[in-house]
Amino acid sequence: MSLYPPDGGVTRHVIDLVNGLDHERWAVDLACPPGSEPWREFFDSTDVALHPLAPGKEPKPSDALDLRRLLGLVARADIVHAHASKAGFTTRLAAALRGKRSATVFTPHAWSFWARDRRSRAWLALERRAAHWCGAIVGVSEAERRAGLEAGVGKEAQYRVIHNGIDADDFDRPRRVVPGRIIVVGRLASQKRPDLAVRALERVRERFPEAKLDLAAHGPLEAETAKLVSELGLDDHVRLLTRDADVAVLLSEAACFLLTSDYEGLPYTVLEAMAAGVPVVATRVGGVPEQVVDGETGFLFEPGDPSAAAAAVERILAAPDGAARLGDAGRERVRRNFSRERMVSETVALYDALP
Repeated sequence: MSLYPPDGGVTRHVIDLVNGLDHERWAVDLACPPGSEPWREFFDSTDVALHPLAPGKEPKPSDALDLRRLLGLVARADIVHAHASKAGFTTRLAAALRGKRSATVFTPHAWSFWARDRRSRAWLALERRAAHWCGAIVGVSEAERRAGLEAGVGKEAQYRVIHNGIDADDFDRPRRVVPGRIIVVGRLASQKRPDLAVRALERVRERFPEAKLDLAAHGPLEAETAKLVSELGLDDHVRLLTRDADVAVLLSEAACFLLTSDYEGLPYTVLEAMAAGVPVVATRVGGVPEQVVDGETGFLFEPGDPSAAAAAVERILAAPDGAARLGDAGRERVRRNFSRERMVSETVALYDALP
């Protein structure tokens, strides 16, 4: 089996999947950049064979060398599972060239064309083409499946929905809530809209002057985000925890978790916050409404609106007892519906069903 993860939630998904497989049954070839999180995770493993690939999401000349390496891996694989946009395209191309289409699975982890930038039309055309090169497409949410079909990517019979899952025990800490503490976990990237989180804090502080924001994140917008924090006079109220943050501890202290993304598949960070008992405020995008039950485990708002985000956060901060009930309901929902074991077992069942 050949897997090819880039970073972020995709990396987390692949690591959990590989760790969850029965290695007496499955021999795993894992293709990823040297030094990446999966490479470090499995570097000393005797159950996983690592194969180097060039880092980065943008097309580059080294992609030809990656394709050549993938052609060799795919040729000997019984199951091929490709992840994310560029990696998913290259791996599916290798599968088509080696006659392994029916044995190939693709998981987009949020469609590349959702970005709505200058490249989105090109990505959509590539996704439509590459859908012919795999037997199954796994949406991590029903929203992802529906969006793929509405965009003309693949056929309905190809699709399966397998929600992401986590080990909730990893985030089971005693709650020591710091009043007014808001947390964002993830990447400082355009998709995640950290600017909205900062602008929402500015508004929240008008009613709750004790409010502070922890940005447990890193990425290409670190400098831009820090600049915005300074421009708004929030340096004493925002912590940019860009390296080695203990997310489980930070969540145990948070009064509210905030997600401001423009688009998502089914974000791990929301599951982690719910597992920690933190009420969630999040944009109503992608699979988020499949995680967060509005009014029961948190509150949803429309993307791109810092005022709406602030209003939802204020509902949490204004009613600590109600917030605790939201958090408890979220914790129970994750344990009931979003376990890592369920995710792995459903994926293995799909492998077994492929011709």
